[in-house]
Amino acid sequence: MLFAHSVPGTEVKKQISYIAPGQTVKALMFAYLTFSVPLVLLALILGLVRNGGEMDVRGAFGALFGALILNGIVGFVLLWIACRAYNWVASRFGGIEITLSDPPKDV
Repeated sequence: MLFAHSVPGTEVKKQISYIAPGQTVKALMFAYLTFSVPLVLLALILGLVRNGGEMDVRGAFGALFGALILNGIVGFVLLWIACRAYNWVASRFGGIEITLSDPPKDV
């Protein structure tokens, strides 16, 4: 037990050796879609402006939801692949090293 008793204010080095792909994808998809929605809306507005506003409402909503669904699927697949790739690299060469520390007791 190398780090069984940590003293407040000391640093402990840890290594991320595995990332659960399913849990990571669930957590990061919300962040990914948060950034995707404004970009898709901007593309929709630019499409309306370039066409002189002659896009029908059904086509606009179809394009909006289609782009978001496509973004979600592509994002899911890419995040899943990234987690698998990280786990492969971490198992062979070591993972990302982080330093954790406990706050001093007087804070």
